[in-house]
Amino acid sequence: MKTFKFCPSCKSDDVSFDGVKEFKCNACSFTYFHNTAAAAAAILEYDGKILFIRREREPRKGKLDLPGGFIDPNESAEDGLNRELQEELGITLDTMKYIGSAPNVYKYKNVTYNTCDLLFYSKIETIPTKLDKSEIATLELLNPSKINKNDIAFISTQIGLE
Repeated sequence: MKTFKFCPSCKSDDVSFDGVKEFKCNACSFTYFHNTAAAAAAILEYDGKILFIRREREPRKGKLDLPGGFIDPNESAEDGLNRELQEELGITLDTMKYIGSAPNVYKYKNVTYNTCDLLFYSKIETIPTKLDKSEIATLELLNPSKINKNDIAFISTQIGLE
């Protein structure tokens, strides 16, 4: 994985990668750490079923996913999740229960992001109707025991559902 070709500090092209997370400029010694990014997702239960989105965009377009997304700087996981739910589904959760976390790999435009996905659970009383069509192709209510794991976009979602 090579995230960039030139040092962001001195613009040298003599950049090495340790194979895990550290990029170092051999010309000026600038070091960039490509650390794990935080994301949050919601397991939303409606009438005994789980609400999934079908992804409208890459990565993993067409696969099942949980609503959520990356946490912005200066946001808590809960605030970031509620912002994402508002953007994607037009809803905000009053209560949510933290379930756990799982590692994930998110490849986007030739950059690999290692993420730590924080999973939350909440029951919902109505099915959202305000969808961000640029991110969501469809909503699907599925019985957890009948979900095909190969249809799920990310390993962290598979782990969280177990």
